[in-house]
Amino acid sequence: MRHLGLAALLIFMAASCDSHRTAQKDNAVPVQIVFDDWWNVDYVKNGCEMAARNDAKRCPSDITPEQFVRNFENELEVAFVTESDCHGLSLVHFTPQMAHDAVKDPNAAATGKMAVMVKPHWQLMFDLDGMSESQVGNNWALSDPQTHVVSGHITTSQRTVQQICNIVKGVGGKVEN
Repeated sequence: MRHLGLAALLIFMAASCDSHRTAQKDNAVPVQIVFDDWWNVDYVKNGCEMAARNDAKRCPSDITPEQFVRNFENELEVAFVTESDCHGLSLVHFTPQMAHDAVKDPNAAATGKMAVMVKPHWQLMFDLDGMSESQVGNNWALSDPQTHVVSGHITTSQRTVQQICNIVKGVGGKVEN
């Protein structure tokens, strides 16, 4: 009888520990990083338009701002999926089309990738110049669900992704803004 009571106690403790771990996961830092393509494309488009008004041939004429941003983000995606620091995280794109659809029908239920936008997530924006493939020296900004913002400079794709993933995972210190 004593063994039966001990077994029941162990089962109860294991179940309690498991439910505690599940609760901790639910309260954990969100694991979605949203590339704010809407911001990124708009930033490049506006920079190129301003340069054109000032007779500066700053931006390539053979690709659109959307294609330029996509090419840059493709480099970061490759670094992201090969970087062990990013294990457990995922990238989602908030595209200009998604922004347009949300404005067109703001009462529509969020589905698919838009459903991520209504959950807590990290938002990643880049200040791209529309010229350089590497974007070295340009800024990035990452905001958490509480709108704390951390900014940095683009270096290599790999290093930029490492920094962003480590921030999202809370590997380093905590910045209070």
